Amino acid sequence: MCVMSGFNKVFEIGPVFRAENATTHRHLCEFTGLDFEMVIKENYMEILEFAGELFSYIFKGLEERFKKELEAVHEQYPFEPFKFKSNIPKLTFEEGCELLKKAGVEQSPLEDLCTENERKLGTIIKEKYETDFYMLHKFPTSARPFYTMPCPKNPEYSNSYDFFMRGEEIVSGA
Repeated sequence: MCVMSGFNKVFEIGPVFRAENATTHRHLCEFTGLDFEMVIKENYMEILEFAGELFSYIFKGLEERFKKELEAVHEQYPFEPFKFKSNIPKLTFEEGCELLKKAGVEQSPLEDLCTENERKLGTIIKEKYETDFYMLHKFPTSARPFYTMPCPKNPEYSNSYDFFMRGEEIVSGA
């Protein structure tokens, strides 16, 4: 409603409660969510650009402002430093499937990625682009909810996206 009232970008941070039949570390039934809405002037790629800038700002800020805290955590719980680029790779779902195919992994370009293939794609992208963070867009329509906008040029695909960190989906949108 705010976007329709003339606000170009609005967001809210608040509790989210979901009733999903999923018992994985990736599907929490309660969490704090960040939702944003924005005016789209041309196409949904504007959202990917905006969100890419937002995540770059967050990642740089964590490295700069919380360097000591990250070092303290690393001492007790060693981890590989997070790699990201300001120019975040944005691949279509078909391009992601092609990367998997070149690596000998079977993946239909019209079916959703399984967890194993998501992780494998994350490894491939890290090797190819030297980043732990990337975006995948134009998912198959069959892998998305009914309300997702079909791609005008090919209705087998949708104007939707997922963001990944180290091969794990962290954001999904349509």
